[in-house]
Amino acid sequence: MNDFEKYFKEIIGTLQLTRIERKTYLESLKNTLKRWEIKGIIQKGEIPDVNSDLIWDWKMSQDKDMVIQMVKSLEKRIFNYRRKIFGLVGSNPNSTYIAYMVNELMKEGMPLFYPNRELIDRFFNGGEIE
Repeated sequence: MNDFEKYFKEIIGTLQLTRIERKTYLESLKNTLKRWEIKGIIQKGEIPDVNSDLIWDWKMSQDKDMVIQMVKSLEKRIFNYRRKIFGLVGSNPNSTYIAYMVNELMKEGMPLFYPNRELIDRFFNGGEIE
């Protein structure tokens, strides 16, 4: 295992990712670090501390992507169950409403915990990442 893989493993921590998700996260981190180099946010070859604000920005963006994936999965699941529920036969799930309800659930029922409040606000308000 090389140094970058150790670094990545330290960032990921105890998340239970599939092999494909792990590969996607690894590529995303590499691409993000390269983008930060190009933008001048970090020096060439620099690797930010695992608990730095930059890394937490990256984690938040990964969380947003995963929540979007979760909403799509939930929409498909509801769509598949509508044929088994008498009152839902012939109806279609409203993806905007499902996304809204998941968003509200994440504010109250399963709240996010990030090291600073600004990240939580940006998660819900769609603020600039980086």
